[in-house]
Amino acid sequence: MANTPNYGLLRVVPPAELEAHIAEQDRADYERRAGQTQQSADDNLAAYIRQQWEMMRRHRNSASGWSDRLLHALRTFNGEYSQAQLAEIKKFGGSEIYARIVAMKCRGASSLLRDIYLSPDRPWGIEPPADPDIPEDIYMRIQMLVESEVQTLVAMGHQVPPSAIRDRMSQLVEAASGAEKKQARRRAAAAQDKIDEILNSGGFYNALAEFIVDLPLFPFACIKGPIVKVVPTVRWEQGRAITSNEPRLFWQRTSPFDVWWTPGVSDIRAASVIERLRLTRADLNDLLDLPGYNHEAIRNVLTDYARGYTETPDVGEAERAEYENRENPTYNNSEMITCLEFHGNVQGKLLLEQGMDASVITDPLRDYMVQAWVVGRYVIKVQLSPSPRKRHPYFITSFEKVPGTPVGNGLPDILADVQAVSNATLRALVNNLSIASGPQVVVHDDLLSPGADGESLYPWKRWHVQSDAMPSGHQQRPVDFFQPQSNAAELLAVYTKFGEIADELSAIPRHMSGANPGSGAGRTASGLAMLMGNASKILQTVAANIDRDVIEPALTMLYDMIMLTDTTGILNGDENIRVMGVNVAIQRETQRVRQLEFLQMTANPLDAQIIGPQGRAKILRSVANEIGLDGEGIVPPDDEIAGAMGGPGAPTPQDAAQAQGAQAPAPANADPRTNITG
Repeated sequence: MANTPNYGLLRVVPPAELEAHIAEQDRADYERRAGQTQQSADDNLAAYIRQQWEMMRRHRNSASGWSDRLLHALRTFNGEYSQAQLAEIKKFGGSEIYARIVAMKCRGASSLLRDIYLSPDRPWGIEPPADPDIPEDIYMRIQMLVESEVQTLVAMGHQVPPSAIRDRMSQLVEAASGAEKKQARRRAAAAQDKIDEILNSGGFYNALAEFIVDLPLFPFACIKGPIVKVVPTVRWEQGRAITSNEPRLFWQRTSPFDVWWTPGVSDIRAASVIERLRLTRADLNDLLDLPGYNHEAIRNVLTDYARGYTETPDVGEAERAEYENRENPTYNNSEMITCLEFHGNVQGKLLLEQGMDASVITDPLRDYMVQAWVVGRYVIKVQLSPSPRKRHPYFITSFEKVPGTPVGNGLPDILADVQAVSNATLRALVNNLSIASGPQVVVHDDLLSPGADGESLYPWKRWHVQSDAMPSGHQQRPVDFFQPQSNAAELLAVYTKFGEIADELSAIPRHMSGANPGSGAGRTASGLAMLMGNASKILQTVAANIDRDVIEPALTMLYDMIMLTDTTGILNGDENIRVMGVNVAIQRETQRVRQLEFLQMTANPLDAQIIGPQGRAKILRSVANEIGLDGEGIVPPDDEIAGAMGGPGAPTPQDAAQAQGAQAPAPANADPRTNITG
C-alpha cells in the first residue's frame, strides 16, 4: 500500500496561497535570469532602483503598511465580503446581503467635491502683484516730463518751489502705478485663461474628477503631472491635414495601488516615489523615435521580453484585478510590459556609470534628483529632474489626514465598524424575514398512513392517518403549525440607528445624497437648505487638504514649467497662484446673494455720490462675473466712464497718459502757488 500511486487526487488550495506560490516562482525565475545576464548588480542603477522598490513594497505589505487597507476599501466599495468572511457566513447559512453604506457615503462626498472643484467657477486664479514696480523707462519719462514742465515755467518767469515739484512727481508716479496695476490685472486675466486652456487640453480636470472619486474611498488619492508627452497634432491648411508630433503637458490620476514611496517620510514632498506602469510593445516602439531614450536598451527589452514582462505580483493583485474587471497580471496573456518610473535622489557615481554627462554630474559623491524608467534589468531613460524646486510630480492627500504620515483615512476606514454591524444586522433581518414569512410545519410521520406524502402542502389536501393509540382525549394531529417570531421591527430600528451613526461619523448626512431627511428642520424647504448649508461646512477641511496638497503645488509646478519653456511672455514671474476651493465651499452662494443685496442697497442718490461712477462700475463688474457674465465686456473701463461722466479724478487718465510718456502741452497760464501746471 505504501508504494501504491495516489491517482485521481487533486489538491485544492485557496486563491491567496496559489497567488503567493506563483509570486515566489516568478521571483525565483527573475533572480535566476538576472544572475545569468547581469554583471555587478550592486553598482547598477537599475539594481539600485529595484532595491528601493523592494524596500517600499515590503513596508507597504507589512502590518504597518496599507496594502490590506487598499484592498478592503475596494472590496467595500464593490459590496463584497472577504474570502474569510464569506466562508464564515456560508458556514452559518442564510443571506449574503451587503449593506453598501460606505459606497453611498463615498458617492455623496464625491458629489459635493465635484460641485466645488468642477463647477463653472474656477477653484483657482492668478493674482497680479499688489504693488507692481513701475518700469524704469516709465520712471525716467516721468522725470523728463517734470523737468520739461519746470523749464517751461522758469522760462515764463515763474518760480517753482520744490514742494510743487515733489507733488507733481507724486501725482504722475501715482497715475503710472495705477496704470501699471490695470495692466497687471489684464495680464493676469490673460494668463489665467491661457493656463486654463493648458489644463483643459492636458486632461487636468478629467484627472481631478477621477481623483475626487478616489479621495473618500482610499487612504490617499494621487494626481500626477504635469508630464510631457509627444502626441500627434493635426492642423488644417487650405483643406489639407498637416500632421506633426508636438510635446504637450498632461495630468493623470494615479491609482493608489500603483505608487510607492520612501516609508520613513512624513511629507510626500521629501520622499522618493516609484510608480508601476504597464506598457504595450507599441508604447515602447514609439519611444524609439524620441530623443533622450536609450534606444539600445529599448531594443533589448523588446527582444528579451517578447512575450511580456510582469514584476513579481504584489499582495492582492489577483483580487484587485477581479474587482477592476482586468486580467489577472499573474497570467499576462495580453503580454503587457511592466515599467518602474522612479523619482528620487541617486548618487552621482551610479549616474556616471549609466553614461550621463560628466559636465552635468560634477560630483560623483553627491546625490542628484533624477527621473528614471526601468524595465526589468534595463534603464530605458534617466534624466535630471526638470523641476527647479526639485520635487516629483505626484500630489497626494487624504480625506482625513493623519499627522506625521502621507497616508490618512478614507470613509471605509472611518466607517469600518459601522459597516460591519450594519452588514450583520441586515443579514439577520433578511434571515428573520424569510423564516417568519410563513408558518413552520410539524409532521408526525408515525401517524401518517404508509405512502402518504408529508412533504408537500397545498389547499384542500387530504391527509391519510393511522389511528392514535393514545386515549381519545389526548389525540395528536398528524400535521401541526406554529409561527416563528418576527424581529424585523427591532432589527430595522438597529439598522436605521447605525445609519444615523454613519451620518455622524462620516459627516455626510443622508439628505446630501437626496434621501428624505425625515422630521425636524428638514421637513421644510428653508430648513433643508439650512441643513445642507451646515453640512457643506464639514467638507471645508477636505477642501483645504486638496487646495494645500494638490491644487496649489500642481499649479505652481505648471507655473514653473511655463516660465522655463514659454517664449510668449504670458507670465512675468511676479504673479501669485490663488486657490479658492475652500472659499468656494464656504461662501460661493452666500457671496452672490450678498453682492446682489449690496447692489440694491446702494442704488440711491446718496450712496451714488459716495461710491461714484467708478465704484459703481466695480460692483457691477463683480456681480456680472459672479453670475457667469463678462463683467469687463459689459461695463466700460473706468477711463471711459470718467470721460463720459465728466467728473474729476485723482489721478486723471491724462495724468496716466503723461506718465506713460506722452508730451504735455506747455501751459498758457501757470500758477506756481498751486501746481506746476496751474
